[in-house]
Amino acid sequence: MTECIIFSGTTEGRIISDALSVHGIKHIVCVAGTYGEEMMKEDAGRTVHVGRMDEPQMEEFFRSCGLAKDAVIIDATHPYASEVTANIKASCEQCGLKYVRVVRSGDEDCAAGFPRYANAEDAARALDKTDSNILLTTGSKELGVYSANVSPEVLSRTYVRVLPSEESLKICEECGIERSHIIAMHGPFSREMNAATIRQFSIGHLLTKESGAAGGFEEKILAARDEGIIAHIIERPSEEEGISAQAAISMMISSTDPVMKITIAGIGMGNVSSMTAEVREAINDADVIFGAERLIEGIVDKKTYPLYLAGDILPVLESENPLRPVILFSGDTGFYSGARRMIAALNEWRKDADIRVLPGISSVSYLASRLGISYERAVLTSLHGKNDDKNISGLIHKLKYTPEVFTLLSGGSDVRRIAAAMKDAGIDGLIYAGVDLSYEDERIVTMTPDEALVSEYSGMVTAYITNNAPKARPLIPVIRDCDMIRGDVPMTKECIRHESIIRLGLCEGEVMYDVGGGTGSVSIEAASLSPELKVYVIERKAEAVDLIRENIKKAGLGNIEVVEGEAPDAFEGLPSPDRVFIGGSGGRLSEIIGTLSGRKKGITYVINAVSLETCDEVRKLFSEYGIQDEEILQISVTGVRKAGEHHLMNAQNPVWIFTFKL
Repeated sequence: MTECIIFSGTTEGRIISDALSVHGIKHIVCVAGTYGEEMMKEDAGRTVHVGRMDEPQMEEFFRSCGLAKDAVIIDATHPYASEVTANIKASCEQCGLKYVRVVRSGDEDCAAGFPRYANAEDAARALDKTDSNILLTTGSKELGVYSANVSPEVLSRTYVRVLPSEESLKICEECGIERSHIIAMHGPFSREMNAATIRQFSIGHLLTKESGAAGGFEEKILAARDEGIIAHIIERPSEEEGISAQAAISMMISSTDPVMKITIAGIGMGNVSSMTAEVREAINDADVIFGAERLIEGIVDKKTYPLYLAGDILPVLESENPLRPVILFSGDTGFYSGARRMIAALNEWRKDADIRVLPGISSVSYLASRLGISYERAVLTSLHGKNDDKNISGLIHKLKYTPEVFTLLSGGSDVRRIAAAMKDAGIDGLIYAGVDLSYEDERIVTMTPDEALVSEYSGMVTAYITNNAPKARPLIPVIRDCDMIRGDVPMTKECIRHESIIRLGLCEGEVMYDVGGGTGSVSIEAASLSPELKVYVIERKAEAVDLIRENIKKAGLGNIEVVEGEAPDAFEGLPSPDRVFIGGSGGRLSEIIGTLSGRKKGITYVINAVSLETCDEVRKLFSEYGIQDEEILQISVTGVRKAGEHHLMNAQNPVWIFTFKL
């Protein structure tokens, strides 16, 4: 049984029909012409009837449809289709059917100061007295009235924007509109699009109906104001009573539990031309759209929210319970996108939500195509929203060992910072900065690091960076003692340092403490293994702190933080560590271990001892705490030095390496 008939002449009709289809509610959609039929997808629950009907024909149609006893007739025709509305009402009364009128909200405030007319005839007579080009955005139905009330000269400078249907084009031809003056397009039209049309055809007067948000009324009025032209407004026939499209949907599905179909879509770089057809279709079908403000600013006939964080979006979904929400993200949903966290949050919030993810064109693939290169061997990374020293250092670490890196940036200042880091690291290469990709003011600038140091860019930036002489990545990366600035500060020698770092068992993403940093040799060698390791080096002597900072700068590392102070007091405010190296404790070894074991369990410790007193302290720790995975190693290193014609043995102090978990 058919539960509903929708008379659709507007966007609202399609939205209501789509919602009923989602819930399996059988219904018929009545449209005037074949273009309306084309806008409706085939669906098992939807039947489309094409053709205009008068009142007797409607009554006969209702009787032939096999309607359910409680069937509803929804009138979602255009606000200006007053005759059709009157026929639908009368037919419902004759057949004893429930009639529901869907109405639009108005936009009266934005049009203050522009001339208004009671009907199309009055508007045409007023425009007949003008002397500049005219743009009609009232559709093809009013074209006959307009052409009958203006002179041939005025008609010759009239441009019309109509639907791209055979019927509309035929009406334009019959009314004497020149073919070059016909703009056959399907909306929605943004404020910018309207303004561009006004400029292209040197329009001085724009005619529009007061058609509400779904008809893009505000976007037309604002574009007219932007371009300094006059908007002429045909007022609504009367203030109608009715309900919103969303209320009509809720009324029809109130007996069912709505299944929310959520689409997470990558919108590309921002320009609508780079959006995939699948994403466009999802936006057209949506009943509410979320996204950053720049992503939704051109969407005019939908309910939009400038939100992109799950914590902000979930309360709206909870309160409004839309059927087809779309959440937009820039670029591609699979490349440094917020989509991953959004999916996790949605799954946690509502287990029965039907979530689909649509990819977009990333700025990396776009920039590669504009440069005519492949990015299959490039390292892909992102500094967008995380352009601190640690991540800049991580990018340079990758660039040292690869000929090309693509990266998303937070802005133009990142280009200068990368250039400075390349120079510090001695990397010879080029920076290709893609600025505002896909937009009209798109720029791709090629620079040396020296040129990039003085560059100024605003807008969205993606960079392709090359290294003309990448280094071979060492299989066992080590730092030699000769790589360190020594001074008079004690340093853990390289053989002991390498062995100690091996026993720490460092993993990417972990936090390491180096207590009693000295020259910083252990911290620097550990931090150089991966930019994803965060190292805190704690040192109480001012001269040693200065030396550590010099060595960090020389190594070009951004994942080390120097903490000046005495352990364990200096641990205050630092994240709890996963690995701790202790090269000097200042006699407070027991306090250090006690403080850390109270904060976190399972820490791996490596302690170096060169004196019997320190060895005794460690022995007491083993007795005091329930340590695990104990390992004790004593290493004696002897080098050889040349003295005249002889090579003499040069022994270093033996070192005890204690490893354990606590």
